[in-house]
Amino acid sequence: MDNNKTKITLIRHGKPQAQDDYSLFSIVSGENIEQFIRAWNTCKLHSVNDIPSSLKEIIQDGELFISSELTRTHESFHMLGIRAFESNHLFNEADLPCGIGRSIKMPLIIWMIALRLLWRSGLYYNSEAYKNFIKRVNDGADYLEKNKNVKHTILMAHGFVNRILKKELLRRNWKLISSNDGYRYWSHATFEKV
Repeated sequence: MDNNKTKITLIRHGKPQAQDDYSLFSIVSGENIEQFIRAWNTCKLHSVNDIPSSLKEIIQDGELFISSELTRTHESFHMLGIRAFESNHLFNEADLPCGIGRSIKMPLIIWMIALRLLWRSGLYYNSEAYKNFIKRVNDGADYLEKNKNVKHTILMAHGFVNRILKKELLRRNWKLISSNDGYRYWSHATFEKV
């Protein structure tokens, strides 16, 4: 890896406590989905988080650290020993539509899949429209690229945000140079400017 080239590393936050607080197979009404989303977006990290040693090595030469505004990304940086970082709404996770099907009850995982599909199809009741989310994340890519004097930018964000950013960076001629390939907690991908 050439140390003179500009790099961007995208990291998904650590495991949130809400993952244990809410079983994916719990039967939930549409009325309670909003409560779940609020809890998910404000929850702290789980007390047990296995941070890959490769991630600790990758961030050692980081010069600029950026996170979303959500607690779990801030705590993830803290777990890595990073105390100084910017927080930016451009990298917040997409909100799912809520407030629909209030009396319908089904497993939480089915709700999450259905709401994500409806959202991508244009339903954005009480949430950000999918096209606006894509624009916001693309604006986030602009923000990451504007720091021309920074050799290595580290972003702590969310699975779906990172997935869209990855596609956008590749479209903008960034080369994927390392990845632990996946969207699990603590997954990461590093890009280099071609």
